[in-house]
Amino acid sequence: MKNLIRIPLTLTLLFATCCLCLGQEFYRGELFVTGQHFSLTNGHLNVELSVDFEGLKMPSDESLTVTPVLKNGEYEQELPAVLINGAEKQKVYQRTQALAAGKRNNAKVRTSPIPVVVIRNDHAASRAFTYKVSVPYEQWMERAILLLRSQECACHGKKGDIYEDKIADGIRLPKMQVSRLDADIDADFLSLVNFIQPAPDKDTLHCITGSIPYFKRKEGQKDGKQLGELSEEKQNFEIYCRLRDVLHDVRQEMGTELAKISVTGYGVPVGNLKKNETNALIRVLKLKEYLPENRLAGRALLDVSWISEDWDSITSLVRKSDMLLKEATLDLINNIEIVKGRERILMSFADGKPYKYLMEKIFPEVMRVDYRIEYTRKPLGATESLQLLRSGKQRALHLNEFFAVAGSYPVGSTEYNDILDLAARLFPESPEANINAAAVALSKKELSKARGYLEPFATLPIAYNNMGILCLLEGNRDKAEVYLTMAAAAGVEQAIKALEKLKIKD
Repeated sequence: MKNLIRIPLTLTLLFATCCLCLGQEFYRGELFVTGQHFSLTNGHLNVELSVDFEGLKMPSDESLTVTPVLKNGEYEQELPAVLINGAEKQKVYQRTQALAAGKRNNAKVRTSPIPVVVIRNDHAASRAFTYKVSVPYEQWMERAILLLRSQECACHGKKGDIYEDKIADGIRLPKMQVSRLDADIDADFLSLVNFIQPAPDKDTLHCITGSIPYFKRKEGQKDGKQLGELSEEKQNFEIYCRLRDVLHDVRQEMGTELAKISVTGYGVPVGNLKKNETNALIRVLKLKEYLPENRLAGRALLDVSWISEDWDSITSLVRKSDMLLKEATLDLINNIEIVKGRERILMSFADGKPYKYLMEKIFPEVMRVDYRIEYTRKPLGATESLQLLRSGKQRALHLNEFFAVAGSYPVGSTEYNDILDLAARLFPESPEANINAAAVALSKKELSKARGYLEPFATLPIAYNNMGILCLLEGNRDKAEVYLTMAAAAGVEQAIKALEKLKIKD
């Protein structure tokens, strides 16, 4: 009697069937696929293979794993595997499974999952089986190839080679007569996908932050002096140039207005504390005087400050370092006040080795000038947004501005669809962007793509309608009605119409 392998699912509506093929060999010509059958049922692809392994030359203590694989370009899906065991290998396998089951019951030990199907290579029995499996259908599976991936066991020091044989080249699922619901679904339901408009933008506050290190070369800089090696006047000029470059990019954006520029310098504890604080005050006054002279801030508020000894940053960097006596050093920093000789004690501690590490590794990292630039940006209209989009500055656009540009084209046009698809890629966390991109994908019947956009937001009421349409296209009417009913309860007009159409078609 033949072995029958079946992974059952509830299958109710047959959409299409495909032809039968005979005598396709695989795994070194020792196994044969004597029959193939493919069909679509209730949104699932059914694969049925008849396999003959009379010619399998496999030692009794070895095994072979056969895995059907669907592949189309970059898409690939492995189907449940079949394990063929030799007689001795089967005995070992059964003992292993029994032992594993005992461990699971007694000690709750996690074990490796068993294969979906196991067949014994018994010469006294029929050496053939029928493989049946059903998987959710995706559009890429049309014209996919079917491979059989055969993997030998790595037994007795063998490598365990893998063989891959093409069994079906381009699965075709011919169109057949279907129910009225499915025949009319494109015209009646695809027009009922809905697009979400996010809340209007306001003049929101944006900020850009950055840091100018004293002893670290700028990216791409191979020679020249670093900031800490320059005179005070040249340091001011370098700080000005860095801020000017950042502000240039801000001012290039349409509708922006500077609100505040904050500049904060950070020093280290080298020398007398009072002298360091005095020098910091002088440094602030000179830098603040220099920057307005070069018309940096315009009418924006300019705030310049200086922290003479940045012990917070020192502590943080030491904690992350691999320095010797790290914990002892941190203990001294945390428990001895600055005014009571913290730096002097660190210099004498452990022959000054920790302090030398601070001087060479930590202090250069601490010395820097941080900046924060705050500005407001007014929402742009469709015309201004389109100009930015055409100039390649799409990342400067807000989500509402993408929708404004899309709305300037007819719904369903190439431009409209492309802009909404781009918005979802630039705003992957936005429910509105993803739901709208899904609506575009649904209109093209790209179901896998639509599900990718919708699934992360399927629990949001604004996604219910499009989830319902997606489930209809996938052939799951019961689930579709659940989503559409919830969308209708939330007041979505398209969902109400879709439910009415479903009642008419019953």
